Amino acid sequence: MKIVMFSINPIFPDVVTGGASKHIQQIAQALGRKGHQVEIFCSQVKKDLVSFNWDENVSVHPVLPFDLPFPQPYAINGPDLTLLVTRLSEGLRSADRFYIHDGEFLVPDVYDRIPTVSSFRDIIYPETVLGTFVGKADDVISVSGYSADVILNTAGIVFPNLSSRIHQVNNGIDLDVFKKVDPTPLAKKLGVNLDRDVILLHPHRPEPGKGLPETIQVVSKLVHEHGWADIKVLVPEWIEEMVSPEDQGFYQNLQNLMENLGVRKHFKFIPWLPNTEMPALYSMARATLCLGHIVEAFGNVAYESLACQTPSIVSKVGVHRTMMPDNLIDKVHYGDIDEAVACIHSILEGRDYAFDEILRYLKDSMDINHQIDSYIRVIESCEKKARLQFRWIEPEPSRAYRLAPWCYIKDDQIFHDFKAMFTSAPELTAFLKQSPTLTKKGVESEGIPDETWQFWLDQTWLVPV
Repeated sequence: MKIVMFSINPIFPDVVTGGASKHIQQIAQALGRKGHQVEIFCSQVKKDLVSFNWDENVSVHPVLPFDLPFPQPYAINGPDLTLLVTRLSEGLRSADRFYIHDGEFLVPDVYDRIPTVSSFRDIIYPETVLGTFVGKADDVISVSGYSADVILNTAGIVFPNLSSRIHQVNNGIDLDVFKKVDPTPLAKKLGVNLDRDVILLHPHRPEPGKGLPETIQVVSKLVHEHGWADIKVLVPEWIEEMVSPEDQGFYQNLQNLMENLGVRKHFKFIPWLPNTEMPALYSMARATLCLGHIVEAFGNVAYESLACQTPSIVSKVGVHRTMMPDNLIDKVHYGDIDEAVACIHSILEGRDYAFDEILRYLKDSMDINHQIDSYIRVIESCEKKARLQFRWIEPEPSRAYRLAPWCYIKDDQIFHDFKAMFTSAPELTAFLKQSPTLTKKGVESEGIPDETWQFWLDQTWLVPV
């Protein structure tokens, strides 16, 4: 069959820009090996980049005139949006299936008659969030239990039949690629001295939520308070075509922070590496830092690092709270610099890790072959369904509520993933520690006034059961 795929992220013939482009390539090539004709339509960031083939049956067409680099790809004029819709519609004319990578195509009438699968790979960027509400896919793939829970407790509240269309397929780690390897050649290429430097990694895009300010503060304490004078943090530089003015300003602000804290010499900016060199990068490090507040739906970096037997330290934000058991990955409260410092210091001091158990867990829960097979099964078996119908249910005093999946309790505070902050809520936390569910009627009988209940709802701390 002919399968058309959509990616709002640009795709290049020789560079992998992140987990999303890596996974669409793996899925497309697997479908091509089964004999399907796969055509991928993606954003056009280079006017001179023409269509190219990944494989005999997989072609990529970088022809969609989105406004890139991010953060506002749909900030285009009417004629360009018409051109974009026209080009994709022409590609879909003879398609048997349509696959939307990350739910970011927001004109559902274009695929009204074609069996469509949408994979929601993040739950934070505006196009994807809006796509969970306006998208009319027949099948939906979520990349973790956390992301499925978020979708079902947002769009799923007003589109209740959405739950029957969701397939949870965890992102996969290719354990034949991501494994401990000899890092010496890459270290030499990057100018890193493995005999002297204590390597830490911050292998993320230059986004404020990815944790580089927190990493800088952590390194300052490790150097100035714990005596780790040879620390060197490797930070990748973003691809030139994808660097926005906001990114440039962000970089400059962080350079200033490094200078102010006296740690500029402890940071080394390196080129954006191809996927094939990432195992060597992980293998040369003592730890990988994921200390940001961006609400990851999966978070490839933390688990690829573990596959290469390098410890990961993650903030308890988004999927990282639940993706792995607490004994297999280090989790710290977002913004708690001292907690992160203590954790990393213990790793540098030689704390043992149960990597045999970690690798078994990765194999069982994040297997790349299972991911690809599951995507293929969902795409091949997708059938056209009736459009989801909007339905609003009037809240009643006896309706049960629970803590939202994007929140967790610490003492008498509630942390909200999408606000990246703790808020004092002693009354609500006391109720939730006694029972996982509560009703307006029940808390009113305990003396909680209506305005307090409404405040809890307005903070989006609670979701209906």
